Amino acid sequence: MFADQLTQEQRQVVFDLAANLAAADNDISEEEVQYLKDFSDAYGIEYDLDKGDLNIDKALSVLDSKKARVITLQELIKLSYKDGHFGKEEQDKVLLLAQKMGLNNTEFLMRIEAWVRQGFDWVFEGEQMLGEDD
Repeated sequence: MFADQLTQEQRQVVFDLAANLAAADNDISEEEVQYLKDFSDAYGIEYDLDKGDLNIDKALSVLDSKKARVITLQELIKLSYKDGHFGKEEQDKVLLLAQKMGLNNTEFLMRIEAWVRQGFDWVFEGEQMLGEDD
């Protein structure tokens, strides 16, 4: 995972933003819950989904490099796809966060989204091939 390249404090921000984003459509799916549990387990982060009072600007200030901001956006988009679609509320929230991070280049955001989508396609294709009978 690219999140391995983040500091522990930055990973906490990714988790907090992801939990906040998952609640954006007022319906946290089972897949989103699993993603958040896996992320918290992988990095020793307390599993707490109550991030409604999160200070977004303070959280984003921890992402002090372009690499950290890109990885964060990638993780947030990945979470958004977990329930099968990247919904309008989630897209708007990710776009707003990207703008606050200074990454408001639409073409660049589309590249990150394509990167995430290709990753899901790659996993799906592999699962299909491994599930085929000889």
